[in-house]
Amino acid sequence: MEGLHPGYTTFEDRCNKPSEGNIFEPATGPLLTCSMSGHAVFGVEGEVADVLRRIDAAHIAKWQPNVNGPGSASGGSMDYALMYQRMRGVEPDGQLMPGPYLESVDEDVKITWDTAPHGTTPPLYQVEGKETPACPPETAVYSRCDITPQRPEAVPSIRARYGTVLQVDIRPTLSDGTYFKVPRPRS
Repeated sequence: MEGLHPGYTTFEDRCNKPSEGNIFEPATGPLLTCSMSGHAVFGVEGEVADVLRRIDAAHIAKWQPNVNGPGSASGGSMDYALMYQRMRGVEPDGQLMPGPYLESVDEDVKITWDTAPHGTTPPLYQVEGKETPACPPETAVYSRCDITPQRPEAVPSIRARYGTVLQVDIRPTLSDGTYFKVPRPRS
């Protein structure tokens, strides 16, 4: 997409066994829980508002509606994200606006980006990440992690090159990314 330059992408898929419990506190919940998530980081070239409009035009997700109406803060909506960029993060009375983000209606896609309200340095809201991304240790029953490219650039380096970093997080519709559970048999 014009204005976005790939930094790196991570994908994780893992299945964990919960605690087995003990004689005082028996185990509850599922025997196995599987979850997955995706995470992509991009450098933004040009105006963030232009990139947001292109994201909207690409119809990659249906974004949260602006339930508060035009000119008001409704987190997750394209209307608010564009209003934030237009107003440079500052209300007419000088108050800082809440940080913007885009979130899909079913909450499986979330987009965040560096934002610097007028007169603030460093950015008030910033994509996190200091180290070069790495897969977590394999401590799960099943674990798969992939990072592309194999030698990814750290977020500060991407920010230094492009000025603004945009992040896309993808997970299944349950808030913790769970897509499969093996129920515990009833005793």
